[in-house]
Amino acid sequence: MKCTSFGSDGRWGTLPLRPQESSNSAAGAKIAVALAVVAAASCATGERNVGTSVVYDSAGVTIIENPEPDRPLGVEVTPIADLIPPDSALTVVPWGVTTDEATGRIYVTDQPNDRVVVFDASGGYAGALGRSGDGPGEFRNPVAGAVDPSGSLVVWDSRRRILSRWSSGGDYLGEERPGLDYGGFRLAVGTDWSAAVTYTAVEMAIRRQLVVHSDGDATTLQEATEEMVPLELSGGSMPASKPFSPMIVWTNRSDSIFFLSGPDYRIDKSVGGSLVLSFRRPVDPIEVTDEMAVRSIESGPGPYGAIMRRTGLEAEDIVSALGYQERISPVLRVTSVPGGRLWVTRTLDGFTAHVVDVFDASGRYEGTFDAPGSPIAFVSDSTFVALRSDDFGEATLSLQRARRSEGSF
Repeated sequence: MKCTSFGSDGRWGTLPLRPQESSNSAAGAKIAVALAVVAAASCATGERNVGTSVVYDSAGVTIIENPEPDRPLGVEVTPIADLIPPDSALTVVPWGVTTDEATGRIYVTDQPNDRVVVFDASGGYAGALGRSGDGPGEFRNPVAGAVDPSGSLVVWDSRRRILSRWSSGGDYLGEERPGLDYGGFRLAVGTDWSAAVTYTAVEMAIRRQLVVHSDGDATTLQEATEEMVPLELSGGSMPASKPFSPMIVWTNRSDSIFFLSGPDYRIDKSVGGSLVLSFRRPVDPIEVTDEMAVRSIESGPGPYGAIMRRTGLEAEDIVSALGYQERISPVLRVTSVPGGRLWVTRTLDGFTAHVVDVFDASGRYEGTFDAPGSPIAFVSDSTFVALRSDDFGEATLSLQRARRSEGSF
């Protein structure tokens, strides 16, 4: 096998897990060594073949190459129900959906309506938490939620800048004001730790960092820089991000954090602040075209729809003014399955789900099946919540069940 370096590319950066407080310097030094091993892994000794995977072990980090081309997995996906509240008013973002696997409940933060909508394990409407306001148990912009080990729901309100807690029965338990600048893209909460993406404005850019907080220390796992470009309007100009700007893609299973090291197909795993696993497939990054950038503005995520409505600009005008990220990862989303597997959703255009790659708990590739939308949360090993978008960019959540023709999930 040829010797390959797995360094950062473009505006992405996989970092030594450096502390944001000096008391965590030991953890930073430890992970710096681990990442150096990952970078040189394909030149290391100790290579062994496990099925179709090539595994390297060195300094406590396991690197798994999965060179096999796509292999059909034989999965049948059956829709169970669309997740729609009685008023049919539900605005969905992927990081606003979380599940309680013990009860089967599905929680969806609904930002415009200042509430959390709850569905049961069959997809039926089960009520809503919170209301508009600035007091206890009220929301101004609930953007993400997570279920902690006790079964309580934790919700981040970005405008009030508080974390509120709710029992599995829907009772309000209290709130706290954490010391973080939450930047979207999921939330994870453990007994004595939490993980979130923070953001910092740096001149004409936004720096996002995936940070784990534990015992007063903050450790950075990964970062991505979103470049801002002046968008000239009739009354002046406004900063806007380029289409396909790098975002942090991650998920967790308990205290195991999985994150994309883009733009290549590489998923890294950190446990307790230490890098322990890195696995990848030979799927090339996507070369973005003008047509893809225009379509992403017309029907993909982001603020461009509001800009066009307010200014009368066309998508082509925005692409011409802003440009776009020219090379992006084929990985759209990473989702953790209760039994330990990992589902990696791939895309061909940067925002639409194409296929799902399935990996076992050790990072070995099992196969690929057609994506029924983008899986974003699991109720059980075979029942999951998927997000799909129509041609007009309208997002719908649906509960689906997956069955394998051979074996089971």
